[in-house]
This record gives sequence, C-alpha cells and structure tokens, in this order.
Amino acid sequence: MSKVLSALQGEAFKALTLQAEIEERKARGELLPGGDPAMAPSLLGKYEEFFSVEIRARCERMTYVYALFYCFENVVRDLVAQRLEERKGQEWWNAAPDNVRKRVEQKKTEAAENKWHQATIDSNIDYTLFGDLASMVVKEWQEFEDLFPTQGWVKQRLDELERSRNIIAHGNLLSESEVQRIEQYLDDWLRQVP
Repeated sequence: MSKVLSALQGEAFKALTLQAEIEERKARGELLPGGDPAMAPSLLGKYEEFFSVEIRARCERMTYVYALFYCFENVVRDLVAQRLEERKGQEWWNAAPDNVRKRVEQKKTEAAENKWHQATIDSNIDYTLFGDLASMVVKEWQEFEDLFPTQGWVKQRLDELERSRNIIAHGNLLSESEVQRIEQYLDDWLRQVP
C-alpha cells in the first residue's frame, strides 16, 4: 500500500510542478491561456458586429500574415542594428546610407511636429522603411557577409517581401501563394541566421 501511496504522491507532485511551469510560461507570454475558443474575446472587440462575416474571415487570415511579417521585419531590424553596433560601436548609425539617414531625419521631424500621433519608437532603426534594411546590409556587406550567402540573397528576399508587406499594410488580402512565400522566406532566414 505504501508503494501505491508513494507513487500517487509522486504523480501528484509532477502534476503540480507541471501546472506551475505552465502558469509561469503563460505569465511570460510563451503560452496562450487555454479555454473554450467560443468564449474567447473577439479580435475586433465591441466592433465585431459592424463587419460582415466575410470581412472578419479575411481579417483573421491576414492577422496571421501580419503577425509573421511584424516579427520578421523586427528581427531584421534588430539584426542590422545589433550587428552594426557590435562592429562599429555606438555611432553605427553614421554607417547607414545617406538617403536612409535623411529619410529618418524627415520622419523624426514629422513625429516631433505631430506629437499627438506617434508610434513607440526607440531609435533611428525604428524609423527605417523595410526596404532600407536591405540597402543597409548591402552598404555594409563586410559586416554581414559571414551570415548570408550573397548580397543578392538578402536583397531578393527583402525586396520581394516588401511587395507583400505593402499589400498587407494597405488592408488587402494576400494570395495563398504569397503567404507561402513569406513562410518560406522566414524559414530560409531562420535557418541562415543563427
């Protein structure tokens, strides 16, 4: 009897430990809270009733694509900024192409003039356009050549993804083949860059 009780206590301890780990991971945002999907709040909140089922379905599909792209774009931004800061120091921004730095300064001026409408932006790299990131990698190729096979590899992927990004940003629906391209390029990037 004592072996059975001991085994049950062991299993109960494992279950409690697992539950505690799950709760910790939820708190860190690594796991989504569970529950009945029908009871989950709508992505659109109180505005859901104002949109047709068709528009809401397209929205849900593009939410996935937007989330992938948001993460991908910011991973590229982080890589460019981190790599250049590691290699060039705190003044790495001076290595950015002149047209990129000029455009960023214009955007910063616009943001200062329109304080009522600002994004959370921490640094110059956050003001760059997606296409600027490829030009920064190409301009400072010696700092990135150990990460990528060729400049063309980086440029082709980022240029093609920029077209998809613009479709998403203008509230349009991407075809399934374009969604697959984003997934494939993200897979390529994640395999290539450690």
